[in-house]
Amino acid sequence: MHPEDRDYVVNFCVAQSQAGVDHEADYRALTKDNGYVWIRDVVHVVRKPDGQVEALIGFMFDITERKKTEEKLLALQKELEALSFKDGLTNIANRRRFNSAIELEWDRARKAGTPLSVLMLDIDFFKQYNDLYGHIQGDECLINIAQTLSLALENPRDLVARFGGEEFIILLPGADAATALKVAERCQRLIQKQAIAHAQSPHDQRVTLSIGVGTSTPGGYAKPADFIDAVDQRLYAAKKNGRNRIEVV
Repeated sequence: MHPEDRDYVVNFCVAQSQAGVDHEADYRALTKDNGYVWIRDVVHVVRKPDGQVEALIGFMFDITERKKTEEKLLALQKELEALSFKDGLTNIANRRRFNSAIELEWDRARKAGTPLSVLMLDIDFFKQYNDLYGHIQGDECLINIAQTLSLALENPRDLVARFGGEEFIILLPGADAATALKVAERCQRLIQKQAIAHAQSPHDQRVTLSIGVGTSTPGGYAKPADFIDAVDQRLYAAKKNGRNRIEVV
């Protein structure tokens, strides 16, 4: 029997047998070529007319193929779950993944008494970009922006996601207002270095970003949705005030 299975299986089977209960257990058994196969051990309790245990009858089945199928299905399930949290075009997190992450980090920040920051970013004049260069190049622009924004993150729990269309969102757990502003400025610098041509942009005919920045401290907002809405209002202000700028809550 595989060392990892031995203690649990032996203790379980002995306890069930002593209690006179039918039971079954799956475990890996050593083969003559030093490999392992999966075995299902099924034990039936035979009782006397007075209810006393008379005998135990056991059956052993090779369930290796079944286990392999289960493992493949589990791996596929994990893969599908991962895909459900990923944006199909840019290969970064999607809105669903962000919503899941901010709920977790919101609760963590509230319990720890630490700040939580969010950046909302919008590609300036992206409709005009699509109209001028076409949707294929528009998709390439989105991919480029997503990859570039990912480079702006420094901490393992930081997350960049595509929020919808040409809008992105960044979650910065533990980041105070000053740190969040630095990340926003870094995002703008990195995009500027890309120098993505945009002939219909008034900002040096290059693709630029408008960014809304917000930082929440425990008790600052009732729920994540209220916080995100406040940051979204700052993004709207950045676009209204000329674009290619950062507005802070």
